[in-house]
Amino acid sequence: MVDAVRVAEKALGSVQFAPAPSEASSRRFRRSLFVVEDVNQGELFTERNVHSIRPAEGLHPRAFHEVLGKCAARDVERGTALSSTLVSS
Repeated sequence: MVDAVRVAEKALGSVQFAPAPSEASSRRFRRSLFVVEDVNQGELFTERNVHSIRPAEGLHPRAFHEVLGKCAARDVERGTALSSTLVSS
């Protein structure tokens, strides 16, 4: 019986939460946050001017709700990948 349990454990494998080496080249095709309308310095980031699109050059999409309602640290042109330096607290 113990042998059967060990075989079942091996069949389940292990959980990996980090990307596999084979996924490294496809990471750039993931989504990230981009500014989709021109935003002036001091203007708020809203659902209208920030979207989650490809490629993955900006902030991770899970930062979307953290960015909403914050002001732009400088003028940001449409099509710019959103970074933490562009968001003022």
